[in-house]
Amino acid sequence: MKMEFVVQTKDLCKAFAGKNAVNHVSINIRRGDIYGFIGENGAGKTTFMKMLCGLAEPTGGTIQLFESNDLEKQRKLIGCMIENPAIYPAMTAEQNLEVYRILMGIPGKNIVPELLDFVGLSIRNKID
Repeated sequence: MKMEFVVQTKDLCKAFAGKNAVNHVSINIRRGDIYGFIGENGAGKTTFMKMLCGLAEPTGGTIQLFESNDLEKQRKLIGCMIENPAIYPAMTAEQNLEVYRILMGIPGKNIVPELLDFVGLSIRNKID
């Protein structure tokens, strides 16, 4: 049987000092779907993600990852970046990756175009 859902929550809650940060959120994210959270500061987006990743404990509700309740095992299969990504908005994706390639000491300029191609962001303008 093929797994259909990668994330499922039911009535997920998190309260801090009696104040609800996440209040009864139920969501089902299917395999292959892309989701984003949009909301004002303090709406609970980061807290929700921290609970999925195991960085915060829910005060109520349930989480399933890959249709399993074994969150410790399933969390090893996910990656999550919580906070603003460190990018230069005036630069292209290629230019941003090139900066980080150099900063991290990764040899070979060919890795940047390969990575962009791998994620479906093929380069239109090459770096000189």
